[in-house]
Amino acid sequence: MEHEQTDDLAGEALRLALGGAEEARIRRMASIFLGKTGGASSVGALETALRDPDKEVRAEAMRALVACGSAGFPVLLAALRDPDWRVRYRAAEGLGLIGERRAVAPLVRALKDEREHVRYMAAKALGQIADPAARGALLPLLRDPNPPARKAAATALGQIGGAEAVLEEALVDEPSGAVRRALRDALGRP
Repeated sequence: MEHEQTDDLAGEALRLALGGAEEARIRRMASIFLGKTGGASSVGALETALRDPDKEVRAEAMRALVACGSAGFPVLLAALRDPDWRVRYRAAEGLGLIGERRAVAPLVRALKDEREHVRYMAAKALGQIADPAARGALLPLLRDPNPPARKAAATALGQIGGAEAVLEEALVDEPSGAVRRALRDALGRP
């Protein structure tokens, strides 16, 4: 009983530090510890931390939400619609790490995001989930103006499989060396 009270107090202290500490380093550390110990009771504080001005705090909050499992999933799903692209980026990253097929349709919508960073991370996440239902939505991203988004689409299509002809076609006129490498990797070529 005393151990539970200590854990509750520690969790509350971490949630307060996450929400109120002036130093980003302290907020980041609070996110890390909440991810290891906080569980479902920390989801609200971590949801707020996804919008922190410091990118490292946002990254640790996302990782902590991933560690919360099923309690963190709906928060990340909702964050995929946040007005701030940096939050959408982290949400897509977290959904890919969780790997649930329920995230495929929202991630497919994120492939059309106005921000190239979000399109990139949505493609990467879809590759991690590797659901064939995402294949058709990833194909147009092979022509995205942003090379990292094209690279992520090629990698994702390689992880999903079944798009070899389109990958071959994209390889013919791809100007970026990094994207050509990803296309060859997706095709299983040296």
